[in-house]
Amino acid sequence: MNSSTRRTGNLLIIALWGAAALVVSIAGIAVAKAKSVDVEIPYEATQLKTPEIKSPLYLQGDHGSLIVSDADGGVYSVSMSGKTKVLADRAKIKHPGGVAVAPTGFGSYAGQIFVLNATPDPKGPCEVERIDKGGAVSTFAKLPANAAGKPTECRDLEFGPASGPYAGKLYAATSGNATVYAIDSSGKASELGSYNKPLAFDLTSIAFAPASDSKAPNEMLIGLRPRMGGAAKIGRIGIIGPDGKLKDDPYLVGFVEPTGFGYSPANWGSYGDVFFIADMGKPIVTGGADDGIIYRVYKGVARMFATNLADPNCMKFVGNKMVLADPSAKGPGSGAIVVLSSLL
Repeated sequence: MNSSTRRTGNLLIIALWGAAALVVSIAGIAVAKAKSVDVEIPYEATQLKTPEIKSPLYLQGDHGSLIVSDADGGVYSVSMSGKTKVLADRAKIKHPGGVAVAPTGFGSYAGQIFVLNATPDPKGPCEVERIDKGGAVSTFAKLPANAAGKPTECRDLEFGPASGPYAGKLYAATSGNATVYAIDSSGKASELGSYNKPLAFDLTSIAFAPASDSKAPNEMLIGLRPRMGGAAKIGRIGIIGPDGKLKDDPYLVGFVEPTGFGYSPANWGSYGDVFFIADMGKPIVTGGADDGIIYRVYKGVARMFATNLADPNCMKFVGNKMVLADPSAKGPGSGAIVVLSSLL
């Protein structure tokens, strides 16, 4: 019986207070405690010390380390101790979005880094860049325009699972035309689906549910927020079938802007094999200071797990840690990589 059936009482939280970030040592590694993040006991939030990365946007696990894109430009490799290496600087990739690491079987590109990038400016069309193991950057795929418009506002980039209906392809989400693209190993990109009718959606993150998920077994999950006014919590996680159609019944609804989601590893403390969601809330620049929330799902209901985050823009589980890219963790334009760990 996993922890999601054992915890039924009130939420317990630990507040990490202080006007300045505290420095702690975990297994001899210097990290900074995340300022004012409240997280359920017995978990804690810390920040990796990566001064080279100004505003981390998206991240991906790579054999225990991280691949990180920066809103200030560039793509980096980051160890879980915070050691940073430039993979492609701003001169080569100026406006990156999602990043992904090619699996074995994707042509001859296993282990190479792929980046969704806006050219020539932040509002320009998105294309997929490839960073080979020698650090050379080249254009791998150009995303075609469709009836909904040009593929601008680069968001997430994910490879399909090794088994199942999405295997063997790279998937890119762009919000300018509310479209998900499928890209094969030859670099050919085609529209999987466009989601602008009857509501036009902003897309956020792509994930894939495991076969054991009762609601969306082996299916694609997509973060969505309708482009409309009204109530704040109208964001949702949708289900996209292999045919590209968005199912009428969403996976979950009731968020401001869900920007990351997925199942925790089995060894993640008390909450192994639990579905978690990162909700960005309102961006700091529009007045949504420290309203980012991490939820855990229990019996189909999203319950608060961590609060007082700034603008968590991406969430992944890497090894036995939850890792967040927050481009505003220290204020507008000053971000951090936030790590949530079990103390058990």
